[in-house]
Amino acid sequence: MGEKIITGLLCFFSVICYGIAMTIPPPFVQTPVGAAFWPKLILGIVFGASAIHLVKLFFRKADVETQLVEESEKARKREEEETGEREVPSLFFFGTLLSLIYITCLKWIGFTVATPIFTAAFLYGTGYRNKLMLVLVSICTAGIFLFLFVKLTFIPLPRGYGIFRSISYLVY
Repeated sequence: MGEKIITGLLCFFSVICYGIAMTIPPPFVQTPVGAAFWPKLILGIVFGASAIHLVKLFFRKADVETQLVEESEKARKREEEETGEREVPSLFFFGTLLSLIYITCLKWIGFTVATPIFTAAFLYGTGYRNKLMLVLVSICTAGIFLFLFVKLTFIPLPRGYGIFRSISYLVY
């Protein structure tokens, strides 16, 4: 039942967000694709995939659903025994809190500065301790996202204020 609700909400919110994406004005600079192309494409894919999944969920029988739940529980327990890893709710809350802080600070310190800091903090908080790789992965992640969003798809990212804006201008 919960999966149907979540999938239905995903369909609903993708339609709402698609409507919002329709109001994105055309860019002032001539670009191969408009500013609204990528959000509308992704939201269309999300809506299509979730609508197909929702239809499949409605036609699935109740006994099949209980069997799938039992199989997934057995598979999760087997995986925990094989790997020795357990579900740790504190990591979920750490990731959620760190993501909220990142989203909040993104406007003020900009993407170029916030993303490497967030990536390094997330990796360190989840147990990764190799300092050289923390720095390399954080900087490469920010670089890849900058290339994908700014150069490839022409989607502007927040630059921040003050000194952070200057750093962003130095990078791109």
